[in-house]
Amino acid sequence: MQFRQLILTALALVMAGVGPAYAQDSAPVAGDPVLQALVAEALARNPTVVQRQAAVRAATLRIRPAGTLPDPMLSVGVMDLQLPRFEFNRSDFTEADAELSQEIPWPGTLGARSGVMRAAAAGARAEEGAVRRDVTTAMAAAYYRLGYTVTALETLRHQRGLLEAAVQLSTTRYATGTAPQSDPLQAKLARDRLRSEEFALESERVAALAAVNTLRNRAPGDTVTVTPIDPAAVRAGATSEPLTDSLVALALGTHPRLAAGRAAVDAATREIQVERLGARPDFTVTLRYGYRPRSFNLNLPDFFSAFVGLRLPVWAGRKQNRLADAARADSTGAAAGLQDVELQLSREVTETAARLQSSQQRLALLVDGVLPNARGTVESVLRSYQVGRAEFLTLLSVEDALFRAELEAAQVAADYQAQLVMLRQLTAGETRP
Repeated sequence: MQFRQLILTALALVMAGVGPAYAQDSAPVAGDPVLQALVAEALARNPTVVQRQAAVRAATLRIRPAGTLPDPMLSVGVMDLQLPRFEFNRSDFTEADAELSQEIPWPGTLGARSGVMRAAAAGARAEEGAVRRDVTTAMAAAYYRLGYTVTALETLRHQRGLLEAAVQLSTTRYATGTAPQSDPLQAKLARDRLRSEEFALESERVAALAAVNTLRNRAPGDTVTVTPIDPAAVRAGATSEPLTDSLVALALGTHPRLAAGRAAVDAATREIQVERLGARPDFTVTLRYGYRPRSFNLNLPDFFSAFVGLRLPVWAGRKQNRLADAARADSTGAAAGLQDVELQLSREVTETAARLQSSQQRLALLVDGVLPNARGTVESVLRSYQVGRAEFLTLLSVEDALFRAELEAAQVAADYQAQLVMLRQLTAGETRP
């Protein structure tokens, strides 16, 4: 009876300890300061974000050059020098020339080129916004995965303490002849299986930590302080989301991926105009000054010349017209790509909203139903075991069921929070979690 009371006390203490141990410090979903700090650091240091920011600057800097005239051409030379000594003033035709020419594209060409660059810059800014949202979503997923592994390992340690006590007590009872040999064997089997699960969870923790550190451009093993997840607190803070149709409409109106697609369509459409204007003749204005030196006692006058040139697009059918057709094909492809982005975004919002609703329902079921029932079952079996009406294996089984339910609740809570951040990023409800 003394050993039975010891094991009952150990079981009751561990059962009471599992759950509240990780429910003390869990921040609300939308106000987790650790996650906010990690996201801010990732947005400031992530190489992909930095690359997109550089692309935005590069695209913006290309706008003004695209609308600027080509550089003028200055030519300086002499003509009709007498050989063999290249004498400068021994011929009536000797002169020194300075010529300045400027190419002037057909009206509207420079504006069309600037328009293409402005559309490209708008697309680059939109792509940067999309990358920032993707980084935020990825950080939330890695962070909550790390939080789950920390919670699961803490829960597992409590369960291992229970099984260690069960092994020792059941072994002692078997030695005294008050318990069958199967009791310590079953306890050892459950303990060893739990040890195997601990190894797997530890590897998941390392992988999740490496994912968090990679996103913020840190060494994979850098320490990150993570608060264990409290499913009950997450359940209490869960709110109903708007209807899926309204979420899809919000995403289609504000997501930067669509802005990038529209910018691509705009750039391709403007490129058509650029290529069409390329089939028009460009102009060249040339100014020429000729200096004539004194020769044969004659002071010959200088002269000034002006020319207007016209580029003849005689090969437009082979060049510019085909380039315009290619630009139309690009525009058609960009429009189809925009439609595909709309479809994919609608699908992502629908799937995320469905997963979020499912996680919320599962979390409510686990917190409000499964966990209380599992705890009640353990208490009932404990009482039955105390009076000899339940087997030791049954007690281990129901305790393991409670342990599994607590792990599932933590996992569902982590998934719910990650899906919530993803939905917010898809619908532009918040720029940061």
